Amino acid sequence: MTADFRLRFSIQSWHAASTRLHTGEDWATWASGRLNAADLPDTPPKVDFLPAMQRRRLGLSARLLFAAAHPLLAEGESCPLVLASHDGEINRSFGLWTTLLRDNEVSPTSFGLSVHNALAGQWSMLRGDMSEYTALSVRQSGLESAVLEAAGLLADGAERVLAVVVDEPLQAQYPAAPAERAPFAHALALLLTAGEEWELSSAAPDAGGTANCGYWGALEWLRQQHSGSRQWINRYADKAWQWQRLTP
Repeated sequence: MTADFRLRFSIQSWHAASTRLHTGEDWATWASGRLNAADLPDTPPKVDFLPAMQRRRLGLSARLLFAAAHPLLAEGESCPLVLASHDGEINRSFGLWTTLLRDNEVSPTSFGLSVHNALAGQWSMLRGDMSEYTALSVRQSGLESAVLEAAGLLADGAERVLAVVVDEPLQAQYPAAPAERAPFAHALALLLTAGEEWELSSAAPDAGGTANCGYWGALEWLRQQHSGSRQWINRYADKAWQWQRLTP
């Protein structure tokens, strides 16, 4: 990616969900540094808008996806989806391995839901939305990767694209090292359109190689958004991205 790369777009609306912060006030207080998310109960987000039978079948990552993205679209409204995740269904996969070692068999349903694009598939099926969807497995800069992919769909003629980042870090009961873990499970959904409201550009790498947001750039985006920032840089281990809001 060249240093002068710039991408402009608009964000029609956005919404976030997590297992620690559940209200706008929670997010704002956390962003100000006055609330430590680790001190809060770890509880799945509510998805009461779904029928009870469907809710019971959703894993945590799927709940995060629906809790973040559902408020951005009207019931029955179709929209292309770009879903990016570093963690994917890693906890389900570890659980399957444990079960396989213990019982010599696994649930076919759970195995089917462990693949990386299963979350996007559940979104499509439960909403009855046959729009195009893309599932990205990312190492770093998942948020920016989702926005870049969504921008490609907009350039191809899509009126709007839903870009979502979902990450459910590996649970502590699986002491895999050196696994990097986000501070808490979270999802951020952005409803993108063509426009000039935001600019995303590549930034010069930090000389010291210091990352400010691990792989969880979505949390840094939320921190900056709730803090009223108009320009900042998400620095990852392998690259850096500058976010700038161009309009009031």
